[in-house]
Amino acid sequence: MKTLRQDAWTGDDDKRLADIILRHIREGSTQLAAFEEAAEALGRTSAACGYRWNACVRKQYVEAIDKAKSDRRERREEQYKEDMWHQEPIQDETETEVTWNMVFRFLRQHRHNYQVLQTRLRQLERDTDQVKKEVDRLRNNKTELQQQLRTLSDEHLLMSEDYRMLLSIVDRARKRQQPDPNDSSSSW
Repeated sequence: MKTLRQDAWTGDDDKRLADIILRHIREGSTQLAAFEEAAEALGRTSAACGYRWNACVRKQYVEAIDKAKSDRRERREEQYKEDMWHQEPIQDETETEVTWNMVFRFLRQHRHNYQVLQTRLRQLERDTDQVKKEVDRLRNNKTELQQQLRTLSDEHLLMSEDYRMLLSIVDRARKRQQPDPNDSSSSW
């Protein structure tokens, strides 16, 4: 029986684990298969690899996971287009005998097409939800900023009026302090 490691995980171990799992995501494989491969490569149990991935490493690779999923979708779509391109043309029904294999192939292809479209639809729905949330956030932000602008405008208007009043008071006081040149009673 092979001895399994029980030492601490290193950054290099985490990187190898992430690389293996991201490759499996891109290829459309399962997490369990990725954990099994990682366990073999790292000399640990698949449960330890799964725990390490879910508890620690996954958070560091959120963008890479999204990119891997996007690559997987594109790959499936390309495969679908290629499959459609290489489909055998249906000949005139009078000349072709329909076999069960042809029926199964036809149904399998349409099931695959349906799954690809369903996956794409779910992704578009998620994207739409994210955009809606962002729009709501921006609307709320706009409303708050408009309220702040109104408040600041009102304050500015009050300060301008107060400033004008203060200037008129200062101007009146200055005029009272200046001696009248025509008045002979005031002498300096």
